[in-house]
Amino acid sequence: MRIEHAIEISTSTLKRRIKSYGLRRKQVDYDIAQVREAVVSICNGRGSLQGYRSVWHALRLRGIQVPRLVVQELLRDIDPEGTEQRKAHRLKRRQYRNPGPNYAWHCDGYDKLKPYGFSIHGCIDGWSRNILWLCITRSNNRPDNIATFYLDAIEEFGGCPIDLITDLGTENGIIAAIQAFFRDDANSHRYVPSPRNPRIESWWGLFQKSCSTWWINFFKDLNEQRILDPTSELQTECLWFCFSDLIQQTLDDVKEQWNTHYICRSRFDTVDHKGRPDSLYYLPELNIGINHFLLPVPEAETNYARSHIVETEEDNL
Repeated sequence: MRIEHAIEISTSTLKRRIKSYGLRRKQVDYDIAQVREAVVSICNGRGSLQGYRSVWHALRLRGIQVPRLVVQELLRDIDPEGTEQRKAHRLKRRQYRNPGPNYAWHCDGYDKLKPYGFSIHGCIDGWSRNILWLCITRSNNRPDNIATFYLDAIEEFGGCPIDLITDLGTENGIIAAIQAFFRDDANSHRYVPSPRNPRIESWWGLFQKSCSTWWINFFKDLNEQRILDPTSELQTECLWFCFSDLIQQTLDDVKEQWNTHYICRSRFDTVDHKGRPDSLYYLPELNIGINHFLLPVPEAETNYARSHIVETEEDNL
């Protein structure tokens, strides 16, 4: 009020005025039985590993408006053991600095589902924590697959970052060459050990808690019940046929939920700005970010990379 309207007023006076005017927070109407049923359905699936904030956000995406405290109490009643386990968990945090979106993209593969024939590859923007792609693939070891995801992102966002960061795997050779080609700078890609690629590595931990553990346990149960033999090539092909589209839809849902959820500022100096990853990525000016790091890539160069560098095999994607 002092900045926008040149009015100075104490907090106690403001509260007294609000009370005298009969103003109060908007009361949300909701059916507690419907909310409970929705929470139970989330807890019976991959959402069984999520905390009350994630469940509350999932309800909002379903069009169910309910106070977050109500979701917290319902989860405490429906899943008391899981609530206590999440409450006791602690993360070891480290500092991270980045001037703005598209300054650094962090890429990595996720192989926890690889024994069942499903590899996952993802990329996250270092500043906004916006997930740029999250895709299922038959193999994370084929450089052409990784390069295809990268080129798709280049076309979607209209350019490439200043810095592309990957681990030391040989599957990242083509994507490193393409990044250097687009930037005309051999130092625009960095190979780093996994512990030095914190943005994507830490996100995989969140992904495992909120999603992939459910699928891992699902396939383990099939294996223990002798319904599934992961060593059988025929059965893994059947798994791919039955579950690949379903898992990709799950990944799309996880990506949407993450990119639209609200991130608070960290008291451990690991997050300098708060907001939703989508908003932070597309509107960094509102959060003291710099928005000129994306280098436009001509269509002719992306087409050249696809046709002369990347060998795409549809069956391997």
